[in-house]
Amino acid sequence: MKALVIGGTRFIGRRLVMELLARGAQIWIFTRGRAADDLGGRVVRLTGDRRSADQLRASLGSLSFDAAYDFISYDATDAAGAIEALCGRVEHFIHMSTCSVYWCAGEFPCPVPEEELDRQGRFAEQPGSIEYAYGYGKRLAEQALFAAHRERGFPVTTIRCPIVGGSDDPSLRHASYCLRVDDGKPVCLPDAGLAPSRQVHVGDLARALADLPGRTEAIGEAFNLAGHEILTVARVVSAMAQLLGRRPDTVEIPTPVLRGMGLVSREEGNLFSPFSQQAAQVPSIGKARRLLGWRPRPYLQWLEEVVRGVMDARQRGTLPQPPAYAWRAREIEAIDRYRKALATL
Repeated sequence: MKALVIGGTRFIGRRLVMELLARGAQIWIFTRGRAADDLGGRVVRLTGDRRSADQLRASLGSLSFDAAYDFISYDATDAAGAIEALCGRVEHFIHMSTCSVYWCAGEFPCPVPEEELDRQGRFAEQPGSIEYAYGYGKRLAEQALFAAHRERGFPVTTIRCPIVGGSDDPSLRHASYCLRVDDGKPVCLPDAGLAPSRQVHVGDLARALADLPGRTEAIGEAFNLAGHEILTVARVVSAMAQLLGRRPDTVEIPTPVLRGMGLVSREEGNLFSPFSQQAAQVPSIGKARRLLGWRPRPYLQWLEEVVRGVMDARQRGTLPQPPAYAWRAREIEAIDRYRKALATL
């Protein structure tokens, strides 16, 4: 199989490349060429600006592919560039989207199936919000791709993912929770940490993506790829504590209080607890199970691997500070202020 990966040197893209190589595929990766990778001579590197349709088209030359995966298409302009460069030259185009295409529109009855994307109709724009900035752009990219499918037969499949976990996640979100649970100090659970959500492991996702080419029943469709378990921040913290042999002192603080303390922002959400949200965010996975045979690994199984990887890296001194953990002192200060305020009531 000949496969193009647009953005294939970090996290999900890199894991997919490794999965495809293990299956004997020929791989071309298209990036800006600014970041080093460890793929050696196993891939062909194409370089250019993803935002420029002309550069993408020129870099591809006369190449054609059995599959193309796009990890760095963030809006309708990006999607249009891929369509123009690859229409008629790829058998299956897989667009990496996000479950934020639902949440940017507001609250959905959960679990939310793929066909419910537009159940809210036209929704009020929310420029600046964390879900809007990412999710709405991905909505527009999906619209352009599915229009090209209807009008030109462009062979697209869209994959919508929730939070993706793995020990090589550059965002270090799981790592930030590991360190908070392990340092022995109080842990804040915003809104009691009870809003339900789903996550997915990068290895499960990469295998499913590698399985897609040639699945004609997937063309023209969108799929939610998420784990079976419905999680909460409270459950994540509890599971990590058990794996680490800790009994954390958890403190429940309402999000409006945390916002007033400067620990929640409209643009970035919760600064110290990146899995926290106020509304349910549970994508349905029935369609993926039925049409793709989606069978993700149990959450506790892969979480143990992630926790072990984080703690091993910390012991070796190779773990960067997670951005969310940089707010740890402010979180502890907020807990102390909140407890003192409660004591005066």
